[in-house]
Order: sequence, then structure tokens, then C-alpha cells
Amino acid sequence: MKINKIYAGVALASTLMLTGCGDDNDEYVSNPDDNAGPIVNNELNYAVFDPFTDMSNDKYEDAWGKLAYKISNNGVTQTITTVVGSSPTAYQDSRRDVSELEFYAGQNLFAAVPEDFDSKFYKISFVDSNTFKLNIYSGNAPINLTYDIITLDLAGVGKQPSDATIGIDTDLSYFPDGFNATFPSGSQCYIWLETPNQTFYTFSEDEDEGGMTIDEWVANQQTYYTVTDLVKENIGLNNELPAARYTDEDGDIVAAVRYNGLIYSASYNQKGVQEKSDIDPDVSEVNCDQYNDVATDFLETQIKANY
Repeated sequence: MKINKIYAGVALASTLMLTGCGDDNDEYVSNPDDNAGPIVNNELNYAVFDPFTDMSNDKYEDAWGKLAYKISNNGVTQTITTVVGSSPTAYQDSRRDVSELEFYAGQNLFAAVPEDFDSKFYKISFVDSNTFKLNIYSGNAPINLTYDIITLDLAGVGKQPSDATIGIDTDLSYFPDGFNATFPSGSQCYIWLETPNQTFYTFSEDEDEGGMTIDEWVANQQTYYTVTDLVKENIGLNNELPAARYTDEDGDIVAAVRYNGLIYSASYNQKGVQEKSDIDPDVSEVNCDQYNDVATDFLETQIKANY
């Protein structure tokens, strides 16, 4: 489970509530490390939107779902709603009700935990208004991660041009050509930066690439990609799992782990090294799609008006 990848489809959910259709300055500003962050009274609230294809009257049509999250010391609550669809539960019905396992493996370290939030495995604690810690309890040792939240001001931000190289890219990128409304004052979005407190690989149950060996995986990568700084090692509870990682032409680390006879695409997480992410919209185009309540209300209104 990667808590900072919720917006990509990994759901943290201690309580899953299925509901119907419901509502619940021009400068880009990041929150300083003070009491102005999004964590208030040991609680973090935000929402993400998910465009999907819905079948209506025997035709495929654009539709939208919304996932609202509340994270507290007690866990995570996820509320799913259909914003636009063929029925009040179209989005809920479209989602798979299957929880995959997430694996963590390092030197003499192995843990297998469900992706969906379960307080038996996951503990959350808040550090300040911009930071929280996640402890994962499973296997022979806990996994500890720290998340720093960057807040971007969305006031005045609109749909990005298709050739944009700077600015903030939001869900308005899905809107039709000619859409020109902008986020109102008070709108914010959040970017989470993960820092592991130990070194490990992580991979998901549904990301296997077949029954090859690590050497075969490396040879395949060398055939198609630029492979530098190659490292092959053994990890796991008894260091019984072959793993490999290399740096590609973009400077990113590509990794794989062989587990139960299959190769899994993996992420390599190095102790004390914060996740790389574009966070300065004056330098590059930044994707930001985890919204506060003001931005959420604006997007929901615009979705209903345009779809």
C-alpha cells in the first residue's frame, strides 16, 4: 500500500461508505512549515476525482466519480460518490471490490499487507500541520514512512494548454476545449512526498511480469533500455528473494523482485531519500489532483455543468 498514491487508484479505507450522487491571489503558494497546513486537529481531509466511461442507453459516455478521504489517528475513511453517471451508483458499481496485497522486502525484511487500510496493519500519527507518519506492522519488523504535504494555491488556475511546460495541471485537463472557468479563491491541492525510514523494495500482487528469472529480466531491460548502475541482490525475510535495480536514461530507478516464481515490477525505496516529484509550477508542469473542500465544490459544480 502506498499512501501517497491514493489518487492513482490505491484506496486506503478503514470504512467504505457507498453513497449516491451528492455534494458534500494569482501566485502559486506552498504552505510553510507552520500551523497553516492541511492537517487540522489531527485530521486531514481531501478529495480526488476519477473520470470513467459509463454505459448509458447502449452507448459509452463520459462520467465522473469522487472519492473523499478523512485521515485521522483512528484510520482512514473513504466515501465514494457518483458525480455524473447513468445511475446514482454508476461509479461505485464500476469499481473492483478486490483488495490486492502489497509486499515490502529488504535485507532480512518481508511484509505482506492488504492495500486497503486495516488498522491491524497500519498506524497513522501526525507530526505537525504538514507532516504525518505511517507505520506498517506485519512480518518480522515494522515499516516506517514519513509524508510531507506540499500545498499549492489553485486560485485563478484553469485548464492547462496542451503544450504547457509550466503551471499546475488539474482534473480540468479532462474538460472539453473552450472551457475557461478557473478555481476560486481558497482552492488548494496537495502533493505528498514520501520518505522511507529504511531501505526496501515494494511491489503489488497484480504487477507480475511473468515467470522469468532476475537474470532474464535484466537481459530484457538491457535489450530495450539504457541500463546503468545495475545492482543485483537478495532480499526478504531470509534474503531468499532475488532482486535487481538500475538507473535509466532519465535518472529514475527501475526495479524488479522475483517472488513465488514470478517477476514483479517494483519500486526501490532508499532510507532517508525523499520521493522525487515536481512541486514548483514556475519551473515545470506540476500535476496536482488532491483537493481541499473549496476546490472540490468548484470541480463538482463544473463537472455537473459540462458532462
